[in-house]
Amino acid sequence: MDTIHLFNDTVDYIESTLNGEIDDKKISALSGYSYSMFARIFSMLTGYTLSEYIRYRKLTKSAVKLRDTSDKIIDIALEYGYESSDSFTFAFKKFHGYTPSDVRCGKPFKIFSPIRLSLTIKGGESMKTRIERKEGFKVAGVSKSASKATMFNEIWEDLFKKADINTLISLGNGMCYGACYEHESFNMDINFKYMAGFDVNDTEKAKSLGLEILDVPPAEYAIVSMKGKMPEIIHDAWKYILQDFFPMQGYRHAGTPDFEVYPKENMGSENYEMELWVPIEKI
Repeated sequence: MDTIHLFNDTVDYIESTLNGEIDDKKISALSGYSYSMFARIFSMLTGYTLSEYIRYRKLTKSAVKLRDTSDKIIDIALEYGYESSDSFTFAFKKFHGYTPSDVRCGKPFKIFSPIRLSLTIKGGESMKTRIERKEGFKVAGVSKSASKATMFNEIWEDLFKKADINTLISLGNGMCYGACYEHESFNMDINFKYMAGFDVNDTEKAKSLGLEILDVPPAEYAIVSMKGKMPEIIHDAWKYILQDFFPMQGYRHAGTPDFEVYPKENMGSENYEMELWVPIEKI
């Protein structure tokens, strides 16, 4: 079964458990990925974090139930995972613009529909991609837990508070990486860790600067060459890999760290060139 069907089966399971507990092991079994990896890929494909999607669907379903039944508001709140009517009312009004009582009395509410993923074949459109095996290497940098890419700039700022760019380049071969990898502990809201860092040979010097060391194992990568303005080119590359390259070539993400690989030129340039390294394995 291809990746798109597996993802849709997983979304169907999530839809069936909106008024219960989502089992991260079931997510893994259906999607073929860990919960955190599925959540991250879901976000890249849809533009919503998985926790946002689940919350919006619950608030839509609860509004329909308010309209169509006479169930007590507190019972509906509890059914969809809220611990009190106050917390439910706050979230409900923030999303719909009206309180649960308003909707019960006939006020309109938002409909956030279930998401379906699809494979769209765009004739003639592709990105320059090669498959290459890399030996293991080390990255020194600063990492934080994250749920979306908008958090990355803050991590880069933290890195450059530790050391200037020339010092960071001197740690190894000068290669600059934005690394994404799985969080060591399960959390429905925090999906992965992001490290801003540089290639490192001198790990002792890196540690003396207060940097963490990421030990990257050998892996085979799909390497996408990109040219354009940041961060749009990264978003385009991920969508190409997930929606086109993986289904057409029979690969999937291998679950080890993936990398944004940056040269030293001006990132704001319309012609900025960089690479995306995605670890792969055959389905």
